[in-house]
Amino acid sequence: MNDGFGEQVARFRAEVASAITQARRASAEARETSAAFRRDTQRLAAKAATAPPPEQQRPAPPPPDDDDFSQDQILLHGG
Repeated sequence: MNDGFGEQVARFRAEVASAITQARRASAEARETSAAFRRDTQRLAAKAATAPPPEQQRPAPPPPDDDDFSQDQILLHGG
């Protein structure tokens, strides 16, 4: 009877050790991924800080004969 209990304890300890090993590997991988994102973010931030500002372009206004039934036509022209 004690042999079965001892085997169960040994199996439990092995499963716990395996779970801890997997958790450590996952944690290390997450740290590596986070560090890579941090490096990329810092690199892009430095690049953006030294780049000239982009020119602001306004979208072209719609043509006057716009047939898309926009709010402007419905509200101001009666339908």
